Amino acid sequence: MAASSLVSLLVEAAILIILCIGFTLTYMVEKFPNFGHTAIATIGTLLTYALVKIWGYDPYSTWLISAASCGFLTLVLYFLIVRPIKAHGTNIITLTFVFFAIAEVVGSIVSIFSYWFLYSQHYPQNGFWLASYDFTWGGYPGIFIVTLPLCMVIVVALYIFLSRVKFGIALRAVAENEQLAAIFGVDTQTIHMFSWFLTGSLAGLAGAIIPLWQYTGMGYSDTFLIAVMAGCLVGGLQSVMGAVLGGLILAIGQSWIIQLMIRIFGIGATNGESIIPSLFIVAILIVEPEGIMGFFERSHTPIRTLRIYLSSLKGIISRVINAS
Repeated sequence: MAASSLVSLLVEAAILIILCIGFTLTYMVEKFPNFGHTAIATIGTLLTYALVKIWGYDPYSTWLISAASCGFLTLVLYFLIVRPIKAHGTNIITLTFVFFAIAEVVGSIVSIFSYWFLYSQHYPQNGFWLASYDFTWGGYPGIFIVTLPLCMVIVVALYIFLSRVKFGIALRAVAENEQLAAIFGVDTQTIHMFSWFLTGSLAGLAGAIIPLWQYTGMGYSDTFLIAVMAGCLVGGLQSVMGAVLGGLILAIGQSWIIQLMIRIFGIGATNGESIIPSLFIVAILIVEPEGIMGFFERSHTPIRTLRIYLSSLKGIISRVINAS
């Protein structure tokens, strides 16, 4: 059986990749960082938690409900907020601030949910934890067996969709140059609607997965936001495949650094885990602001460079396994 640390690493990487893909897609199409992305994931967590704890649903049966609900929620936000603001020609920074405010509102909703849960269920609620509802198979937790293949399916499906399907190619065209795409007959309004629904669904799906794997406190969306931003910046904000690569690198790098800190400073060093994504952000902005995919695009030997990165990742994974 694989080391438990490797299982943990792969599950965390899968969740982070799903969140990074949604964040990057929003940035590509809308040209602003959606600071409310992980807050939408929180809504997915709340919905899944309520369905499981109150109405007795199997946690895996709630994933589709949470994904669809968050997808429709982001679609509503697009029509009520994004579209009117863009129609007035307001600076993109305004949208950034608006979605940061939305994230704060969601934080208040989480607190309200906690009090409601206390009074309706007579159970103090300071966070979300559903691991006891999970199954095991062959010694592995069900969340590992399900989440990793699901993440792979999402990545492959998105790659095929964006590179082979006409509508996906149209989405890429809008991301590159919306005005030019409209001239060539692309229905940009439909593209925007679809992209918001898709990113919201991915956030809701990730939010439904998280409490099955780890305890999440009231402010977990803020912690995940920094991690998602770091992963997207490392991979490159202009590429979905960059989001996949960045999310994987951040998960592996964070795990390796924590193991190193524990060896050097002792177990208490894990308290510094929250600063690691911030360090990644600072480092990538200094070394390569366009991320790894931006470097690939400028490189005359992208295949050789990719092999170097993959070789480095292999070495890091080996260190993580040995450290366990």
